Amino acid sequence: MKKLADNAVDLGAIREKLCAALPERRYLHSLGVADEAVALAELYGADIAKARLAGLLHDCAKGYPVDEQIPRCDAAGIELDEETRLCPPVVHGCLGAWIAEREYGVSDQAVLRAIRLHTVGAADMTLLDKIVWLADKTERGRTFDGVERLRDESRRDLDSAIRMGLEWQIRKGKESGKRIHSGALTFLKALDGASTLPKNA
Repeated sequence: MKKLADNAVDLGAIREKLCAALPERRYLHSLGVADEAVALAELYGADIAKARLAGLLHDCAKGYPVDEQIPRCDAAGIELDEETRLCPPVVHGCLGAWIAEREYGVSDQAVLRAIRLHTVGAADMTLLDKIVWLADKTERGRTFDGVERLRDESRRDLDSAIRMGLEWQIRKGKESGKRIHSGALTFLKALDGASTLPKNA
């Protein structure tokens, strides 16, 4: 049996508060990511309770417009490096981890880390980090071209699916002229040297 997250949480209360804080479309996306994270956690042997909670709250900062997120980080004392400040769309990961802890009562550091890293990734992503990152791309509400192939790969090989998702994200970013955060490139490079996690490990 999977152990519960370190802190006891009332998921019903969290859902109710999150529903009030987010636009409907973003709230439904969050529910989808939570469900997808659970499915991937079951498949790859991660902590199901932590996956559900991190998936549910990964976008909890999206209730604030992008242009308000950096000022809110500054006001809260959240440290952002210069590169992150130049990539405003990724800031909600850092702000979201802070909000999850302060406003939703989450104390589990693994959950907070997965929320923080879901926007860009890192060289040392844990299994939970990877699952939340990928669930954000493959949840049932996503309809971008190639998502079904990505979902299929996510059930076969976790790292391979993440690599596909990263390559798609980087390519789309370059095509649209958007700045690519180096965290995504570091994450991809780390995957190239990583061994694939088998299903139900």
